[in-house]
Amino acid sequence: MAEGKNLYETVIVTSAKLGEEGSAALVEKFKALISEHGTVQNVDDWGKRRFAYPINKQTEGYYTLINFESNPEFTAELDRRYQITDGIMRTLIVKRDPRHIVEPKPQKVQKTEEGGIDVEAIAVEAVEAEAGE
Repeated sequence: MAEGKNLYETVIVTSAKLGEEGSAALVEKFKALISEHGTVQNVDDWGKRRFAYPINKQTEGYYTLINFESNPEFTAELDRRYQITDGIMRTLIVKRDPRHIVEPKPQKVQKTEEGGIDVEAIAVEAVEAEAGE
């Protein structure tokens, strides 16, 4: 981690009225802004979700999580830009503690034969048996 930079995550809730393309364009705009002032680590699009209660008479919105690294001064500017942008319904910026960050482990490839049983062969036989009936 670079000197003077912290790890952050931000959640953006955009209006469902924008549609999927409009929401993606808005997220790209903020991703570019974050890239100018820091480093974007990953972007996780959670998709369209229903709200627990109406916000501005809307019941759905698009959620996006962005993990990034930047200077602490930038988060105030990012929050200000969130507030003045049309289509942004809710936002949250949280500083992450580097001691609690877990690196994703590479997933092991599962064998098709489990306990000496060829699962794929059994599945093919089952499909053929249903097609024959």
